[in-house]
Formats: sequence, structure tokens, C-alpha cells
Amino acid sequence: MQKLMQLRPHIDTAYQWLWHKPLKNMGLLERSGAHIGQIMWVTARDLVLGRYNLQAMSLVYTTLLSLVPVLAIVFALLKAFGVHEKAEGLMLEFLAPLGEQGQKITEQTLGFVEQVNVGVLSSVGLAFLIYTLISTMQKVEGAFNDIWRVQTGRSISKRLTEFLSIGLLGPLAIFMVLGVLATALGSDALGGMSDYPLIQDISNQATRLVPYMVMIGMFSAMYLVVPNTKVSVGAALIGGTVAGLLWVASGWTFANFVVTSARYAAIYSAFASLIFFIIWMYVAWLIVLTGCSVAYYFQNRQHLSPKSGVVNLTLLQMEQTALHLLVLLQTAFRQGGNALTFKQLTNRLRIPEEILTDILVPLYAGKYVMEGAGTKRTLLPARTAELMPLKQVVHLIRAHVGKDSLSISKAVPYEPIETLYQEIDQTTESLFGDKTIADLLETEEK
Repeated sequence: MQKLMQLRPHIDTAYQWLWHKPLKNMGLLERSGAHIGQIMWVTARDLVLGRYNLQAMSLVYTTLLSLVPVLAIVFALLKAFGVHEKAEGLMLEFLAPLGEQGQKITEQTLGFVEQVNVGVLSSVGLAFLIYTLISTMQKVEGAFNDIWRVQTGRSISKRLTEFLSIGLLGPLAIFMVLGVLATALGSDALGGMSDYPLIQDISNQATRLVPYMVMIGMFSAMYLVVPNTKVSVGAALIGGTVAGLLWVASGWTFANFVVTSARYAAIYSAFASLIFFIIWMYVAWLIVLTGCSVAYYFQNRQHLSPKSGVVNLTLLQMEQTALHLLVLLQTAFRQGGNALTFKQLTNRLRIPEEILTDILVPLYAGKYVMEGAGTKRTLLPARTAELMPLKQVVHLIRAHVGKDSLSISKAVPYEPIETLYQEIDQTTESLFGDKTIADLLETEEK
């Protein structure tokens, strides 16, 4: 306690520097350090508050149920391409921190998988296996979407195509890359160069780094593809790198724990391997979710807040931002029928993309905006500016923000306060009148 009290002034100084010193007054190196510190701060806060614990435990349960069916499909596909034997090595690498228990679990799991013959399954059985794979990926997508503050998931057709490509073709692509690397390193051209000590040393170091690079690549690909939002390549790589480093560090720590936990093996006997496996699965999913959180905060580092992670808008700010959004879309459309991308809008409005997505939910429902054609996500006004009453836009935003609030009929109103706010609402209604987005555009043009 005394040591904590001694550290308190330093913590307060770091807090002031991270959150209250203007970034524009910092140099490039200092600004980068501040961003890193802010990301570490909010990520550590989420972990301490247990934000990812329930998600990690839920994913452990889902993984245990779907492990054998999913591996059966993946192994059947890998066997068709003749690379299924390398999958055992990857699974051993994943369970390496468990030591001897990891090898036993790998042997038992692969024994179950070999007994599942996908070729003789009926259409119902095969459909069940595919459903298991999709439901597992759906659970992962839900966890990632929650971290990225995304409220809507993918459509069924999009989920089928993307998740099947990730779950089935992803492992195949990894082993193909490993095969190409092994062929390249064993070629005659490189074989002759390996006689040089420097080249041999570089080759040995590269060989050791390949599993870690593959691991970082796998994490980065997950963070790039799985969330139902636009994730930048840089953010996915940062999150993947952090997750990869945490994986190596926690794997080494967990391996030491397993080695020094002979008493647990004596207590749990035959169940020791299962207990260690479940604990390691929990740690592994916690690492995956932490890396996803780092990717999210890195992409939104300009909007970080010490209290809520990423800044939230008040109801008044939501209303003003929605109106400003419609003005921007109408202005761009009038200047040549142009659509604005999500990135252009977030830069102009100075808000994170997740907040923009939240504002768009009621505007989509009210048919005020629509997405444009093309590969990039763009927005267009869905009606003319004259048919966009300011009053209706504000009502849509208020209904969306208050959709989960307590009904006013169930609350206990205090009559004088209720009367006051009724007068305020009537004044607001009269100020809006019949004004539309077109009136705002005319005011701007003047």
C-alpha cells in the first residue's frame, strides 16, 4: 500500500501528460509515445474491468464444442491438397505451452478427427458440420463487432461466403505459403549459398521467425476481415503484432506454470490435461480479443478518451452531427452528383467511423441516406433536401438514442419538471417549424 502511495504522484503525472497535454504541441516522437501510452492505458483498463472475460469464456465453450467438427472439415480439405500432415505440427505449436499434456491432447484430438470421415457423411451430417463452422465464426464475429462498437452483423449470404473462405481456405493458404518457403529454402540456388556462414546464419534465423510471422499474419488477417466494419491494414498489423508478442510471452509463462504445477496433476489426476487445456484456451482467446482491442484503439487513436476508450457523443451532438452529415451529402450531390466515402465523412465530421455508423442506423431506416455503388462504401442522399425536415431528423435520432430507455409512462414524473420540459419541447418544435436541410444549404450559400 505504501509503495502504491509513493507511485501515485508519478501515475498522476503520466495521466496529465497522456490525456491533458495537447498533441499538437508535441513533436512526432513524443506524439507517437503519447498515442502508444493512451492505447496501453485504455486497453489495460478494459482488461482490469473484465470487459473481455465473459467473451473469452464464451468462446472457450464454443471452441470445445466445435473443435473436432471444424478440424474434420479443415483436415479433409488439407488432405485433398496433401498438406494435412503439417497441420499436426501447427497444433503442437499452439499447445506447446502445455508440454506433455499438449502432445497428448493433440494425439487424442487428431484420433477423433481421423474417425470422422467427411466423405461418408450424409447431406444432413455435412450440413451440420458446416453449420458448426459458421456458428463458431459467427461467435467470433460477434465478439469482434462488440469491441469495434458495430451493432449490425453480416447478412447470411455474405457470412457464408466470407466465413467459409476464412475457415476453409485460410488454413490451406497458410500451409501453401509454408510449403513454398520450404521449397525455396531447399532449392539448389540457396543450397549453394548456404555454405557461407553469414547466409547460413540468416537462413537459420529466418526459419525460426517463420512460425511467429505466420502467427502475426493469422491474427492480422482475422482483425482485418472478421469485424463488420472497415479496418485499416495498419491497425490490423499493429493488433496482430501485439497479439503475436503476447502469445509468445504468455506461452513461455504458461509453459513454466505447467512445469511447476505437479501438485495440480496429482490433485486432478487424469483431468489435469483437460484443465490445463481449458485454461490455455481461455488465455489464448483473451490474447486474441486484446489484439483486436489494440487494433480498434489504434485506428481511432485521435478520438481516445481515458473514461470511455473512444469518445462518445451527447444527444445534442448526435443531433447536430446528423444534420451536418445530411448537409455534407446534399452539398456534394448538388456539386455534381458525387458520393462521399465513409473516410471523407469521418474526417469532415471529426468522429470515429463507429459513431458515424451508429448515426446512420436511424437515417437508413428513415430513408434519408443510401449507400452508393462500387467497392468503396459511399453515401448519397436518398431524397432531395426539400424533403428532409429538420424536425423529423431530430426525432429519428432521439428515438434511436432512447430506444433502450425506460418508458416515460413507467417513470415517476415530477409535475413541475415535466411541465417545464414540455414547454422546452414546444419551443424547440416552433423553432424548427417547417425548416428543411434546404434551408440550411441556403443559409450557408448566403
